[in-house]
Order: sequence, then C-alpha cells, then structure tokens
Amino acid sequence: MKKILAGAFGLAAGALIMTGQAFALDSSFEAMSKSGTHQFYVWCTGGADSQTTQDGANMEEAMAAVQGTLGGNCKAVWQGLVN
Repeated sequence: MKKILAGAFGLAAGALIMTGQAFALDSSFEAMSKSGTHQFYVWCTGGADSQTTQDGANMEEAMAAVQGTLGGNCKAVWQGLVN
C-alpha cells in the first residue's frame, strides 16, 4: 500500500512540475515592455482576491485594461509575462 501511495504522489508531483514549467512567468524588468499575455494578482478590499491575465502591447496597456474592469475596491498588481 505504501508503494502505491508513494507512486501516486510521485506522479502527482511530476504533473505539477510539468504544469508549472508550461505556465512560467517572466517577471524581469524587460518583460514589462514586451507584448503578450500579462498576469496580474487582483487585490480587493472587502472581497475575494483573484488572478487574471490580459493581452497587451506592454504591461501598462494590459494593466489599464484590467483595471478598467475592476471595481473601486480592487487593484491589479503585475506578476509577470506568461511564457
């Protein structure tokens, strides 16, 4: 039974590692000026926080688009460019 559980855990961990690599973020300073899909963490006062992505010519354009969809109690924080 222990071998089965260890094997299942190993497969699950491997899948998580592969998924993480497929959705890696480039959070370098240079990535802010690149075109593509940008990921943001959305902080909300008195509400649930979330994550979202937005395409844009650069981080500022993508953030403006995200911020335009949020209520007054939420603020988007750039996390990186999705690879």
